[in-house]
Amino acid sequence: MQAAFIEAFGGPDHIRYGELPDPVPGPRQVLVRTEAVAVDSVDTYVRSGAWPTPVTFPLAVGRDLAGTVAATGPEAAEFRPGDRVWTNSAGYGGRPGATAELAVVDQDRLYHRPDGAGPVPFVAAVHPAATAYGALVRRARLRPGETVAVAGANGAVGLCLVQVAAAADAHVVAVIRQHGEPADAAPTVRRLHELGANRVVVVDHIDQAPVAAARGPGGRGVNVLVDATGRMDVSQAARHVDPRGRIVLIAGRDRRIDLDQWSFYTRELQLLGFIMSAMGAGELAAAAAWINVHSPAVSVGQVLTFADAALAHTLVEQGELPRLPDGTVGRLVLKP
Repeated sequence: MQAAFIEAFGGPDHIRYGELPDPVPGPRQVLVRTEAVAVDSVDTYVRSGAWPTPVTFPLAVGRDLAGTVAATGPEAAEFRPGDRVWTNSAGYGGRPGATAELAVVDQDRLYHRPDGAGPVPFVAAVHPAATAYGALVRRARLRPGETVAVAGANGAVGLCLVQVAAAADAHVVAVIRQHGEPADAAPTVRRLHELGANRVVVVDHIDQAPVAAARGPGGRGVNVLVDATGRMDVSQAARHVDPRGRIVLIAGRDRRIDLDQWSFYTRELQLLGFIMSAMGAGELAAAAAWINVHSPAVSVGQVLTFADAALAHTLVEQGELPRLPDGTVGRLVLKP
């Protein structure tokens, strides 16, 4: 089979495209013929070795795939050849990667794909959607009627945070950074309203402005504040979150913060970190069930081939993702 793979940790130039032996599914494993693979930031962390995780070389890069069952191993009774399937947890934790014509996936991390769900738009959504579900539902324990503010709502994870919060009957405040003239934000505002945002706030800078801008109805503070950018001033944000509110961080690898401890302990606030890679099989399955029911939407910016995997990793690392006419940030998807 053809695959995009690495034989050692390193930069995007370590990714090779070529022939690897066809894998054989073991007990409770499924062999999937890959149709599309999404490219995530975490893929670059695994490839570079920045995020320590067990791997076996050669390792096909990537973790999210949509495809069709080609064969099943012993005790993999939940799937049959021809089933349309997906996963978002390949390529780390010792598991084989996704960017290969054939991929072996553990049965408990593989899910049926909804009828009518095209492989490209669907696979683009599964990682950000699972992140949003895990951050809001599993970690922040969002309740109906609460107010959620999302900083960086026009990115893939931000779009999914809006949709997860709206589906949970929360009041959603989407915060986005201004690009160009004020009128340029109108398409983004419309898209976010369509996805469930009750209010969209456009700010000049995402670091401190969302602190004051992302307030709920009637000027009160929010119950849950999620930073999908890694640039928000968390200490200042604490003053604008309701007592017993939750601040969730899902980005910010290179940022260091100072905390206003007085605000946190006197107002009983919670500062929560979340990373999808720490979700266990049961948590991922719960997120997958939500995804299959709600089919969240994100923006696909560019579709490349497996042979372009090194280019895709370079674009992700450099932050050069496509921006669509509606102002949302597009995802990169690879096809065989």
